[in-house]
Amino acid sequence: MKNPFKKHDSSNKLIAGLALGAIFAGAITYLYIKRKADIDAAAAELKEHAQDYLENKRKKAKKLKTDVSELADIVQH
Repeated sequence: MKNPFKKHDSSNKLIAGLALGAIFAGAITYLYIKRKADIDAAAAELKEHAQDYLENKRKKAKKLKTDVSELADIVQH
C-alpha cells in the first residue's frame, strides 16, 4: 500500500519542462527575427521599384478636358 503522506519529488519534471519551454521560445524568436529580416528585405526591394511604374504611367496618361456642363452627363452614365 502506498503511503499517502509521502510527497513525490517532481522537481526534475518541472526543470525539464521549463528548459524545453525556454528552448522552444528561443527557437520561435530566432525564426521570427530571421523571417522578419527576409520580409524587410523584400519590402525594401519593392519600394525601390514602386516609383518606376508610376513614372511609366505618367508618360502615357492624357489629361481629359471636360467642361462643367458635361459633368452632369458623365455622372448620370
